[in-house]
Amino acid sequence: MKYKKIAILFPGQGSQYVGMGKELYDKFKLVRDVYDQASSVLEYDIAEKCFKKPIIGTSLVHKTDLDRTIYTQPAVLVTGYACYRIFEEMCSDVGVRLNVNFLAGHSLGEYTALCVAGAMDFTTCVDLVRKRATFLTELGESLPHAGLMAIVDKENELDYATIDNMAKEAQVYVTLINTKNQIVVGGFKKNLEELSKTIKKDGKIATILRVEGPFHSPLMKPAAERFKKELSRSDITIAMRPVIANVTAEAIVDPLHIRKELVEQIYTCVDWRRSVERMIQNGADLFIEVGPKKVLSNMIKDIDPSIPRLNVEDMESLENAVRTIGTQDGG
Repeated sequence: MKYKKIAILFPGQGSQYVGMGKELYDKFKLVRDVYDQASSVLEYDIAEKCFKKPIIGTSLVHKTDLDRTIYTQPAVLVTGYACYRIFEEMCSDVGVRLNVNFLAGHSLGEYTALCVAGAMDFTTCVDLVRKRATFLTELGESLPHAGLMAIVDKENELDYATIDNMAKEAQVYVTLINTKNQIVVGGFKKNLEELSKTIKKDGKIATILRVEGPFHSPLMKPAAERFKKELSRSDITIAMRPVIANVTAEAIVDPLHIRKELVEQIYTCVDWRRSVERMIQNGADLFIEVGPKKVLSNMIKDIDPSIPRLNVEDMESLENAVRTIGTQDGG
């Protein structure tokens, strides 16, 4: 077999775009059923949020609902999950064995991964993501002067220890370690702006991100505490496949570890690079990003360009992924 261990990855917030999932939605009843099931939990039409084009005013485009955290997170979850379900079904229909060895998701994407792993049913997952998005938004509104900033070095690998020290000096936090060349920090904007000056003097790029709060920083801990109560009431079971956790990069399967991870990733650094490297160390030799855009595929390319990457988000990429896996096992 060409690929011995397949890793399926699910994107998070920032991958959304108007029209995501529409081609598959229009073509497959299974996909429409996923959106309908989610809409009944959310009590609004999630398909409309995903597909409706923004209103163009006289001089500006109004921010679409899709770019508001409270809608973005359920929308990305539902699109990723629907893409996975049709991918799984199409593989089955043509006799292709989809042997998944690892599951992981970036921030919000971790929920999609846990749902696919069987740790929670889809209805529970949608409900948890709705509550998580609500708590993050409400806390974010009380922290209008806080946010996130991406630090990028296109030429060289970023030295984590140096960035961490600079962040501490500026009284901000490292919130996402995405690739060798990108680290995100979070905190109060005046501190981020000060750090930005230092970063730019050093020849690196610093960009304030358009987000609704300092996600994955200790400032988000009150939202995590609220969410912890909801998690304790939710039905979470032992996962059928290992999910590589955002915070620890360990494989989590039991409900205790899953709950702990989902609380901690709200206010603790997401070490995506380490999660990917852990899967590679354990033999992952094909990554398939399932859901909108190719944000994670591009991150994988930065982390280890030698590992092949596929994605599933529309008919062309879906058929290509099924064909690629089918070719290797004679299916």
